[in-house]
Amino acid sequence: MNKKISFIETKEYKRFAEFCDACIKYQYIGICYGLPGVGKTLSSRYYSNWDYIDQHLNYKTAPQVVETVDKKILDHQIVFYTAPAVRATRMTGDIERIAAKLNMVKTMYRVKTFGAEEKYSHNHFENISLIIVDEVDRLKMQGLEQLRDIYDQHELAIIFVGMPGIEKRLSRYPQLYSRIGFAHEFDRLSKDEAHHILEYKWHELGLSVRLEDFSDYEAISNIIRITNGNFRLIHRLFAQIERILEINNLQSISLDVVNAARDSLTLGIK
Repeated sequence: MNKKISFIETKEYKRFAEFCDACIKYQYIGICYGLPGVGKTLSSRYYSNWDYIDQHLNYKTAPQVVETVDKKILDHQIVFYTAPAVRATRMTGDIERIAAKLNMVKTMYRVKTFGAEEKYSHNHFENISLIIVDEVDRLKMQGLEQLRDIYDQHELAIIFVGMPGIEKRLSRYPQLYSRIGFAHEFDRLSKDEAHHILEYKWHELGLSVRLEDFSDYEAISNIIRITNGNFRLIHRLFAQIERILEINNLQSISLDVVNAARDSLTLGIK
């Protein structure tokens, strides 16, 4: 069950990527909002390639950078940042440090690989085209003003990622809201796409079950109905299914097993 999960480029992700591309092209602030578990954070990290970038920012020496980083980092111009749950007063400094580390890694790679001149810019946001701020709902006015200040001072785009309603809340801050150019609602999987993924992309979801493990087609249809296109709920439901199969020494996933798994979940299913 806990196998490595591959990111699935769904139709909703492709819409999100187009939204991000547009924000970068026009250097706007954008708002992305959606229900919990639909894939906003995973999509943001995938679009920014942050799993790759983040592991290379805690460098120690230039040789270490060259050993672990490849040249694709030179083209990277996106910073991903999760808004802090408390005390966002140092948020500007945190984002600047991330951007500075990214540019430092690029410089160290150029120096050691190509023999380029060692030049460091005082503008930490040089060559940064987009900042994605996740969990923006956590921020109060002061934090939002910090982000607006970064946007006003540098030629880049910013995307706020949060829960439904964030777009209405931001409208109460006219100076910030006037800079917002695009809004995108990150929707759930459609029934057809959820059905396709559950039938043909089990392993990409990190699930160990197989289509032949189901005793009837109705069990699959019920999973689609219960989870309603929510990736997080799919994983939680299958964790319960696997537990029930093990406890009861069962070999197949029936409608009764799916319903028992649903009843075991405490949140998210009505």
